[in-house]
Amino acid sequence: MKELFWRIQLDNGETFSGVAAAEGEVRIVTDLPRGVLKSVTAEMVVPAGEEMRVFFNGFQSWSHCPERGPKDSIRSLRHLPRLGVKKFGLDRYGDYYFVPYPERAGVSHGFSYGYFRRGEEYRLVGSLDEIPGYTMMEYDFRGGRLRLRRDCEGMLCGGEFHAFDLFFARGRENEVFDAWFAALGIKPRTTEKLAGYSSWYNRYQNIDATAIRSDLKACGDMLQPGDLFQIDDGWEPAVGDWLVPDVHKFPAGLKPLAESIHEKGFRAGLWLAPFVCQKGSEIYKNHRDWLLQVDGKPWYCGVNWGGFYSLDIDHPEVREYLRQVFRRVLTEWGFDLVKLDFLYGAAPFGNETESRAARMIRAMDLLRKLCGDKLILGCGVPLM
Repeated sequence: MKELFWRIQLDNGETFSGVAAAEGEVRIVTDLPRGVLKSVTAEMVVPAGEEMRVFFNGFQSWSHCPERGPKDSIRSLRHLPRLGVKKFGLDRYGDYYFVPYPERAGVSHGFSYGYFRRGEEYRLVGSLDEIPGYTMMEYDFRGGRLRLRRDCEGMLCGGEFHAFDLFFARGRENEVFDAWFAALGIKPRTTEKLAGYSSWYNRYQNIDATAIRSDLKACGDMLQPGDLFQIDDGWEPAVGDWLVPDVHKFPAGLKPLAESIHEKGFRAGLWLAPFVCQKGSEIYKNHRDWLLQVDGKPWYCGVNWGGFYSLDIDHPEVREYLRQVFRRVLTEWGFDLVKLDFLYGAAPFGNETESRAARMIRAMDLLRKLCGDKLILGCGVPLM
């Protein structure tokens, strides 16, 4: 990896381009006139080979993203009936609705970071800042070219603009990733490894107070003091309605269960999906103005629970509601960890002044503020 050729194009046809050395920290910053961004791209040669394997981080933490070789490809949803994709919102669970899939052998793509591996040697390419837009990566074995694209089309510009903020490293696996984390300024909140039990993988949504107490008793001889016992989906009357548990399943509420978990010497965890609500919830029925609007319609996230929708994190009543929810779960009920799911629902799009990635980052900052020092297990979330 030696030279990175970058190019910025505005919707009025103006272009700006240059070349940067692709090693260490690379920050491509330029002054732009007032206008609208059409594309921000970069390209460099990465020689291919049958023995080379490529890895790109997927759009969010559920994305299947193994190492790939010259004969591998990524399938899209184009082979499925369009009516089925629309009805079940299948394209909403990943990047299908905004990323083209060529489905050609040797072409792979991803977000934010990736590497090229030959044996024990890694060549890492990682983003240092996603606020201007996700750094989208695509590699084609056939041409041996890495293409980068900043996910910022349609945004207003004017003044200093970070086209790309990248980090390049070459070495063994731990060497390149440790160097990238150091450049990002990332340090682990804790080095403690946490093990435990989640009700989901045993009972799915079929839980109640009796089942949870039975599982807690069974875990007494299996878990160690300080391990996690986590109550998963199924405790709430409907996804989105978090302030009161399902009274039929948990007539005494969740606080007594959290106390019982603590009496066993375990940490208590609880599942929520804070940025979405299902169609049958009280939130959906009584607060339709809380739903995130895209092209004048609520953003449909998928078919789970009979259909669910994104909440608008910029609506002041949504933010106040979430403050109440986390205060109740963490302070009043006494849970130590929250497993927060379907988080990608907070930021399916950006707008002319904020990228999709910046909105997602802001949503995660909101969760950290609401949760304080409590532990968060993030699910269905873009990793950067």
